[in-house]
Amino acid sequence: MERIMASENPNKNNLRKKIFIIFMIMFTEILGFSIVIPVMPFLGLSLGLNPFQIGLILSIFSLCQLIASPITGKLSDQFGRKPILIFSQISTFIGFILLGMSTNVWILIAARLVDGLLGSNMTVSQAYLSDITTPQNRTRVFGYSSAIFGLALTFGPFIGGTLAIISYSTPMFLAAGISLLSIILVIIFLPESLTEKKDRFSLRFEDVIPIKEARRFFKSSKIRSLLLIFFIYNFGFFIFMSVFPLFAQEQIAISIQEVGIYLTWIGITRVLFQSLLIDPLLKKISENALLFSGIISLIFSMVFLAFTSNFIIFFIPLFFLSYGTGVGRPILSSKLTKAVNREETGSLLGVNNSLTSIGQIFCPILGGLILTYLPSNILPFTSSLIFILIFLFWRKAFKKPEFEVKDKIESEILQTEIE
Repeated sequence: MERIMASENPNKNNLRKKIFIIFMIMFTEILGFSIVIPVMPFLGLSLGLNPFQIGLILSIFSLCQLIASPITGKLSDQFGRKPILIFSQISTFIGFILLGMSTNVWILIAARLVDGLLGSNMTVSQAYLSDITTPQNRTRVFGYSSAIFGLALTFGPFIGGTLAIISYSTPMFLAAGISLLSIILVIIFLPESLTEKKDRFSLRFEDVIPIKEARRFFKSSKIRSLLLIFFIYNFGFFIFMSVFPLFAQEQIAISIQEVGIYLTWIGITRVLFQSLLIDPLLKKISENALLFSGIISLIFSMVFLAFTSNFIIFFIPLFFLSYGTGVGRPILSSKLTKAVNREETGSLLGVNNSLTSIGQIFCPILGGLILTYLPSNILPFTSSLIFILIFLFWRKAFKKPEFEVKDKIESEILQTEIE
């Protein structure tokens, strides 16, 4: 027995080491990305762009990621996780350097193209986690990765907004330095996880946009309504948040540092709601009631923001925004997994992710268009109207009892997923 324990412990410790390293890599990547979030729009303004033009540039990254992510995943299946991860990280590093050197619009566009097309780090990182974990603990590990994602996304904007006081280049170069650190971690400490590699590379259009799967799922009234609700929810959120720094600057004339403070406030309160509030509330009220309260909270926050022009008062509607997003996305994700058999969960989530990516392409453009040609308070009003559309599909989506999966995947997703 002692010999068996001695042989198992090194393997377990080795697995923990691999997971810790990949978590460190994911944290540094998301931290670098989030440092840039509040700076990018202000950098665009400094180069003479209007909000609509900035929205177009912001959408470039999402469009490139929609195309590149499945390609990167396929390449990692053939050539291994480690070399593709290093390549994508180097691309992200170059993208951040270009952002720091952006003295004209074309360098800014090039930076977004390089990082968007070649820097799909998260796709390979998630594939690595899948390689080294068992089905029994994979959900838990992915839950931890979501928490790390949320943690980095919380503090990055504050760091970026603070450093931008020095110059817009400073946070970009810091993000590049953090990216370089993650490259070193991969090269030195991360072993290859893929034991069997594919012999040939194959990519279909269906791998990028799963149209056939979408058509199949849309034949079900319930699943179609769930997908549409999720899409509307994401669209209403991203059309506002994708250009939030520009909205806040125009609405109350705040600085880039104050934008970073707002984004950090949203991140901290959202994490607190998800970690401390969802589980106790679900013991007292149903998922539908909690989701309803989240949507109402989002509508209220948008209307409140439309009439707010004071820096301190701004924190109040952002508090309700955090609650709405904190409970909304985990519950909707949970409901999607309950709508089908476990064997179809991956396909359904893939369709939902594609719809989300498409929304992220158009949201910065439409948000920038509104801020350029209409009063700034029209933006949150538009977002609130989009959230109201959710109730058009409410009854069809939730009229039947959900499919119960015995291994409790749904409850773990609900408790651990971070926006």
